[in-house]
Amino acid sequence: MERFLPQQDELSHFINSHALALYQQLQSIRVEDLKLDTHYLEYFRSSHYKRLFFSIETSAQLLYRGIVLKKKPASDIVIMDYGAGIGTLFILAKMIGCKKVIYNDLFEDWKYSAQEILRALGMNVDEYIVGDIDSTLEKLATKQIQCDIIASRNVMEHIYKIDVFFAAIHKHQPTAIIYSSTTANYYNPATHIQHVMMHRRYESVFLQQRKELIMKNSPSLSASVIDKVSKKTRGLGADEFSKVAIDPESYNHLYPVKKVYTNTCDPYNGVWAEHLMPFSQYRMLIGSQYSIRFEPGFWDTHYNRRIMNVLAGIFNAVIRMNKTIGIMLAPFIYVIAIPRQK
Repeated sequence: MERFLPQQDELSHFINSHALALYQQLQSIRVEDLKLDTHYLEYFRSSHYKRLFFSIETSAQLLYRGIVLKKKPASDIVIMDYGAGIGTLFILAKMIGCKKVIYNDLFEDWKYSAQEILRALGMNVDEYIVGDIDSTLEKLATKQIQCDIIASRNVMEHIYKIDVFFAAIHKHQPTAIIYSSTTANYYNPATHIQHVMMHRRYESVFLQQRKELIMKNSPSLSASVIDKVSKKTRGLGADEFSKVAIDPESYNHLYPVKKVYTNTCDPYNGVWAEHLMPFSQYRMLIGSQYSIRFEPGFWDTHYNRRIMNVLAGIFNAVIRMNKTIGIMLAPFIYVIAIPRQK
């Protein structure tokens, strides 16, 4: 069997052995026997179980890279899987013996589903925290937990205010490396087009929702004003949009028009439909308190079609040889924020 990590050092061998054990254990589980609601069962099946090697491979890479950057043994690492859902990162982190593994997600149902998978594996993690970044950081402070690594897979592209997110972490978890992967790769032409088309589909829905909310709160407004404000509020969500929906004519002086490219977000909760941004925008939003790195991801080499695996192998070889070209070829990227020393 292929290795989950291409590196050839003690840490990679150690993580690889546990990744293989996790792969074999999950393969032995009958997905249908897991006590998951239909939605979560189908998500786990389609997003992880059917691509099990790749799911564990991405988790192994995140752990290996983060631990190497932190320059501490795995046994001394406190790691939080932020927006963990029912992936494999928090499971593998526990298997390699991290000092403390914290599971986080926004919703209780995801936590219950993760616990059911852990139960089937005969495992548990150290802490479960349900909530957004503010409540999560508050709970970490209450428990006097300082993270070494805050990791996430396919979460960064949905965060409403990245600047607020990173500022909050830096304030409360000032020594934590934030290591994220995202499929919203601005520099891969195919991925870029795919996201632009996806944004177009979502915006047709979100625009109508914004119109309906404004109309509901301000029924006396003319159709032309409702249409204008609805279009201008693209990129506003949650409390920010609620304020505009209540007083639409205040929009111009309260909220200047945002440059959101093709991006769009859910007006009810502010979750972005996979925010697509160039590196310069990431740097501006994350801020100078962090040293920012961007690294190319890699292609899955375990598709059902052999030709796909051959092409993926070629792409991965090019990605390893040339980072610049690799960014344009990779299906996902890593966004790595390392706190600057004072």
